[in-house]
Amino acid sequence: MSDIFNNELFEAFASASDNVYIYVCDMKTDISRWSLNSVDYWALESEYIEDAANMWAKHIHPDDLDVYMDDITKVFAGKKKTHNCQYRAKNYLGEYVWVECKGSVIRDEEGTPKIFAGLMTRIDGQSKYDNLTGLLTTQWLHSCDFAAQTGVAVLIGIDGFRKVMSHYGYNTGDEILVEFSKKIKTLCHPGWQLLRFSGDEFLLLAVSADRQEIEDFYKIFCRETDVIELQDGHKVGISASAGAVCFPQDADTREHLINKLENSLEYAKNIDKGTLVFCSEEIVRTHERRQILRDDLKQCIKNDFQGFELYYQPFVDSETQTIVGCECLLRWKGDKIKDSYPGEFIKVLEDYGGIREVGFWVMEQSIRQQVEWRDTYKDLLVSFNVSYQQFMDETFEERLDFYAKTYGAKPEYMIIELTESCAVDNPKELAAMFDRLRRRGFRIALDDFGTAYASLEMLKSLQVDYIKVEHSFVRELSEPGHDIDYVIIDNLLDLCRHLGCLSIVEGVENSKVAEIVGTMDVSLLQGYYYSKPVCQEDFEKLLV
Repeated sequence: MSDIFNNELFEAFASASDNVYIYVCDMKTDISRWSLNSVDYWALESEYIEDAANMWAKHIHPDDLDVYMDDITKVFAGKKKTHNCQYRAKNYLGEYVWVECKGSVIRDEEGTPKIFAGLMTRIDGQSKYDNLTGLLTTQWLHSCDFAAQTGVAVLIGIDGFRKVMSHYGYNTGDEILVEFSKKIKTLCHPGWQLLRFSGDEFLLLAVSADRQEIEDFYKIFCRETDVIELQDGHKVGISASAGAVCFPQDADTREHLINKLENSLEYAKNIDKGTLVFCSEEIVRTHERRQILRDDLKQCIKNDFQGFELYYQPFVDSETQTIVGCECLLRWKGDKIKDSYPGEFIKVLEDYGGIREVGFWVMEQSIRQQVEWRDTYKDLLVSFNVSYQQFMDETFEERLDFYAKTYGAKPEYMIIELTESCAVDNPKELAAMFDRLRRRGFRIALDDFGTAYASLEMLKSLQVDYIKVEHSFVRELSEPGHDIDYVIIDNLLDLCRHLGCLSIVEGVENSKVAEIVGTMDVSLLQGYYYSKPVCQEDFEKLLV
């Protein structure tokens, strides 16, 4: 008997739950082993079964068989990595019950399928109603025939709800969800159904509605839900994004509908936050590209950060007009996608958590590079970007000290930039860390200053060494009608002086802008006029 059948892990998982059923298949022999509770509940002929795929197909409801076969065929063909679908299966009583079936294929070194393992979870016993809001759950969708009716489904999600929860607490977060759902429900037309989807997301099923009706509804919805009043009288401002799918023309099954809704909402939140986005071919392509990007990035990280590279953009002393340092900027070219820009692949890294590993790689390479240049040229200021998520990593300070000591870096020549667009949930904790880092000699910069309402609030909480004036105020200084930009920059620089901070002005893109900024009291300049971000070899040519 194959070793994949006789192991303790199978035994442990097989007895873990009464309504979870485990199976594993040796694809070379087409023999599978099923947990004993599977044999009993599904009335299987044995614990060990040959040709299990055809055997199991006989248990599936005829109306759901196509969904199952389509999904499992794509997995075996290598078009999908995991098997994941819901359908009805016949139990020992001859009754059809809903199950969620998940599985994965393990392939040998030649790519041939070797093992298929998975589990089925009975979902027929799950509650039809959400305990918090009292709304129907997505279980209700199992009874819907999307091929036989017309309408629009809308998936609505609160923007940045995790930050809201962190700021106000979980109890207040629950209250916001309840009040938010009530407001949506009052705006629904007769015959429309509102469901709790998951977390901060709600699914509106508008049978017989058309696209124009939903667009009109969403305009009213945005106006009526932008402020949630709590029981204690406090008011919380929120925004929401939504993805929409017309059925049956764009989706005629539950699985396709939910998949396209999630893709559309993801697109809205990433590309056009706070809006309603109808599913389109562009959205499908964008989602597929993000999936490929994610897999490609993961593989590159696993392969010792293959494909990642640092580019360098000079810092120029405003008085001497000489290069005194640079900002390290991450670039990446994957095996499957060669044209991804930083704003795209960094967002993917942040979404799935890969930014932590890549961020530490950037930290190490920046420190190592600063030391190498010192030996060849002179001491240069070298900066690298750190997200708030990275700062809050419990190993951040330890790793920073380790790399600095390992390579022999001078902390006073290292600038750590906090991108101001990131969400800072705990400014006091971050301020304490900044103080510790500055005491050890590291410099701290607040990047993209002036681009959000939190700018002055951040300065109240955080002591920094540099303030970087965001390029949007700078790059069009020489154009007519941009006198207000000059006033804003001049006042920001004056603020820097009063706070005892040095300044870095980004976005110096041409000689006219350089001439205007040159009349101001600026510490460092940065922009395409001096150099675009370049590879190490080209940057070193600028130092000669």
